[in-house]
Amino acid sequence: MLHSAVGNRESAAADNPPRPHPLTESVAAVDRAVDLLSFRVVDAGNPDDDSMLSQVPDPRRTDWIECEEALSDPAFFARWRAKAARWLAEQHAMPAQTAVPEKTTGGYVLQWYLIVPAYLGALLFHSARRVPELAPRRLRFRLDSATLREVALRPGRFWCLPGDPDAGHPDAVPVPDVTALARVLRDQVIAHASRFLAIFGPQVRFGRRTKWATVTDVLDSGLLLAGRASGSPRAGAADAALVLGSGDKPLTSVSTICEVTDDRGRTHWTRRRGSCCFLYALPGVERPCASCPRISAAERVRIFGTLEQA
Repeated sequence: MLHSAVGNRESAAADNPPRPHPLTESVAAVDRAVDLLSFRVVDAGNPDDDSMLSQVPDPRRTDWIECEEALSDPAFFARWRAKAARWLAEQHAMPAQTAVPEKTTGGYVLQWYLIVPAYLGALLFHSARRVPELAPRRLRFRLDSATLREVALRPGRFWCLPGDPDAGHPDAVPVPDVTALARVLRDQVIAHASRFLAIFGPQVRFGRRTKWATVTDVLDSGLLLAGRASGSPRAGAADAALVLGSGDKPLTSVSTICEVTDDRGRTHWTRRRGSCCFLYALPGVERPCASCPRISAAERVRIFGTLEQA
């Protein structure tokens, strides 16, 4: 009798295999749409399986680095900055005896880490009208040398609209409308950023405004990326205006995404950052980024006019 019962359970499982988590296809769609980074879901079948966790979060290794693990080891970010210094020196053919300024490595690592929660959240908000839990225990990343290469989500709770086809899923938390969903995204990114800045903030000589301006910039640019990936930067700009809202603290501004026309009559979607990557501090770097906060609107248009492609 026992053998028969087990057989029946196995047969039922074979006839009704477990369905993928609703976020699995949402993340896969984002990955297909975006070339800048790779995105994936891990541990979808067993949320308690830690087999992919890096026990020592070290960018010299090729395995996954869980955000929770990185935030528990402040020295991780010092190692990452050392990798960033070597990468920047190689990219800009700097002489071996020339040191990369600390503020430049600090600015780069600050932005790269914040991309992990902000870009994934922004892309899923725009493409699927879903916001996953973006806590450090839910997110992992891989590095390529020093640069961010891949972001992974361990699926769990997610917020969605009442009409979402998976609104009845045990992990789903429906909210009344897209404005409420935008507020969830903003709050999730702020919560993760607060954890990160508590660890990384004391390691850099940046003021509070610079740190939170970077959070604001990365969230805003993530939504612009989402719009571009879906073929409508204008829709991404509309979502950014919704998510950043009135720029209430700790964020430092409303969305700065705008459309500009260069002197060749071509239009470009861009934004004006409130923070700086400090690339200009490298010896021999003369050309600023088009979104640099140190340049005027006229200079921004002029830079776009020098580009070969719109």
